[in-house]
Amino acid sequence: MPDWKERYLQLWNQYSKRQRYIFIGSVLALLVAVMGAGLWFGSAPDMVPLFTDMESKDAGEVTAKLKESKISYEIQENKLGTTILVPSADVHEARLSLAVEGLPRGSKGFEIFDDSKLGVTEFQNKVNYLQALQGELTRTIEQIGAVQKARVHIVLPEDSLYKKNEKPATASIMVMLKPNTQLSKKEIKGIVNLAAHSVQGLTPENITIVDESGRILNDPDEDEERSISSQTMTQLDMTKKMQENLQRNVQSMLDQSLGEGKAFVRVSLELDFDTKQTDRQIFTPVVDDSGIIRSQQEVSETYSGTSTAPGGAAGVQSNVPGYVAENGNANADYERKEATRNYEINEEKQKVVASPGSIRRLTVAVLVDDSVTAPQRESLLRSVSSAAGINTDRGDTISVEPLPFSTEAADRRAAAEQAERDRQDRIFYAQIAAVLLVLALIALYFYMKRRKRLQEEAAVAEQKRLEEEAEQKRIAEERAAMIEAGEMEEEELTEEEQRQLTEKQQIMQLIDAKPAEVAMLVKTWLAEDD
Repeated sequence: MPDWKERYLQLWNQYSKRQRYIFIGSVLALLVAVMGAGLWFGSAPDMVPLFTDMESKDAGEVTAKLKESKISYEIQENKLGTTILVPSADVHEARLSLAVEGLPRGSKGFEIFDDSKLGVTEFQNKVNYLQALQGELTRTIEQIGAVQKARVHIVLPEDSLYKKNEKPATASIMVMLKPNTQLSKKEIKGIVNLAAHSVQGLTPENITIVDESGRILNDPDEDEERSISSQTMTQLDMTKKMQENLQRNVQSMLDQSLGEGKAFVRVSLELDFDTKQTDRQIFTPVVDDSGIIRSQQEVSETYSGTSTAPGGAAGVQSNVPGYVAENGNANADYERKEATRNYEINEEKQKVVASPGSIRRLTVAVLVDDSVTAPQRESLLRSVSSAAGINTDRGDTISVEPLPFSTEAADRRAAAEQAERDRQDRIFYAQIAAVLLVLALIALYFYMKRRKRLQEEAAVAEQKRLEEEAEQKRIAEERAAMIEAGEMEEEELTEEEQRQLTEKQQIMQLIDAKPAEVAMLVKTWLAEDD
């Protein structure tokens, strides 16, 4: 704690007197501002919503009642309606008092008839019934998750004695959707059916649903156009895919047999997207009495005996009694057979439904290099016909034609590919060089850092060594001075100091005993050094 206190004092002492006054004034102003804001917001009432997303008429009636009750309020407007805020302490009392007055009125349903009075005309009852229908539909539609708010307008036709003069009922529904939401097709259809089954004489085609931007959500023409466009695109995509698949298969076969760039194929395909349904009834006749008998009738008559009745050839002479003489009795035999047979007729019924997408016509064109011989072209014609499924009965055609191929495009493509490979190689080598450069810089950085650290350590060690040598030299000089002065005892000297002291004493004794010889020896040393 004393360290921090000393630091604060040092920091405070660094500023001038004018800067200290400015700092103290700023702190006081900030404290006053914070206290003032706290008092302002603390004294302001806490405003909470009383009613949200109200219509203008209801908002006006509610604010008028709040003024009469002397309750403060705030108004907020948005695209969904009006929101009224009141102090949190008065919100419950205000709601109860407004509920007694029947506010806000909002969208009423059939409860509008709860306040029916005597003397109400038939026209007023019709208006109330229409408002009740609109209110009930509005509240029901607003139960859908994606709908924020709804508004329903219904037009009921006038009753007429003549059916042809009656006009159909119509309805328009406006929905305001929640942010980032959208009505699905099923939800739109549900709203249409809900309104159609709620109002007598209202059909789905006479109902219009729009959103807040005015876009019609149940436009049948738009759905039909989108369906036709989608179907057409599907057919085109299917044709293109089948054509590309067939062309790719034939081209791969040509490339593998002749080599790449020796042949090119193009396929034109026409598909039949018409839905066909064929009903057939085939009756097979009965041959040689063979078949299934449905009904049979046989009649057989026989007669045998004598007869006195006239007989003979046809005519008067043979059949008029007494006209001719009777020949007496005669033997008579009679036999008759009759047969009727009804056979079942052989019947065969077929119902054939052809799926759309069958090939109506196929055309294949193959171009080969003029180096391909005629026998090879004939072989290619048969192979490609089999691979593509050429059917001459439906009008399919195939042609194999030789042409001298230009190598300019291939050379240009090869040059472009080579240039692209060279560019990719340069980019690759540049990336490798960049990585190596980064690694070298990182290694150089750590090397220089380590070298600097070693140099600093060496400098510190050298400085320490010099200081130690200086200290030892100083100590040695002091000891030498003390030894010269005789201030140190002999037992306090080290072995080296004792040896040096002994050698010095011997030299001094030699100088005292033989000064001329010592002087000559010194001169000789000096001459050798020179």
